[in-house]
Amino acid sequence: MSVRNELLDKLRRARQRTAPGGFPRPRPAVPLRRAAPETADFTVFAEKLTALGPTFELAATPEAARQALAGVLARENVKTAVRWDHPDLEAVGAVAVLEGAGVTVLAPEELPERACPALGAVDLGLTGVDYALGATGSLILTAAPGRPRAVGLVPRLHVALVAASRLLPDLPALCDKLAGGPMPSAVNCVSGVSSTGDIEFVYVRGVHGPLAVHVIGLGWL
Repeated sequence: MSVRNELLDKLRRARQRTAPGGFPRPRPAVPLRRAAPETADFTVFAEKLTALGPTFELAATPEAARQALAGVLARENVKTAVRWDHPDLEAVGAVAVLEGAGVTVLAPEELPERACPALGAVDLGLTGVDYALGATGSLILTAAPGRPRAVGLVPRLHVALVAASRLLPDLPALCDKLAGGPMPSAVNCVSGVSSTGDIEFVYVRGVHGPLAVHVIGLGWL
């Protein structure tokens, strides 16, 4: 009887929390848990980012950013690339750097409807970011016209240009930003290089995505 009475008590309490009509009573929104206000800078971001596998270099001028990008192309022997339409790429003149290095560049509008199979054979995916999180070293990439999500997820190398003005301290700050407008079709939070532990709990990198991620910080932008 004690078990039966306990069960009935739970049902009665549940009914008391239910509004007329059988629907749950609305509850107040749970506020995001926030740490003390922080400022985001490249020092903190780079420390968290590189701990997860990607590499980072900071460029103080557009010319320094072009040199950094050219260095990546040479080190990684990049022959083909696909890029985003993004104002930070334009600010650097990134497409001119790729073409000057003899790299065959695909624009977003040149991709087939099913882009992933084609991008599997491309050396480099070049993107900007919407935001970058200092607390976790994460790159935030949202899908939009001219910015297919596969560009940063499929080629063997992902290079992201991160402007200083796009740095945020943490995830709650990102939620505030995203809440200010319509949600995009996809939001990718990239933390480190591609990795998995699905097979016998063995941690392996580079199974289903970029083998390497390199970030160029744009300190003047």
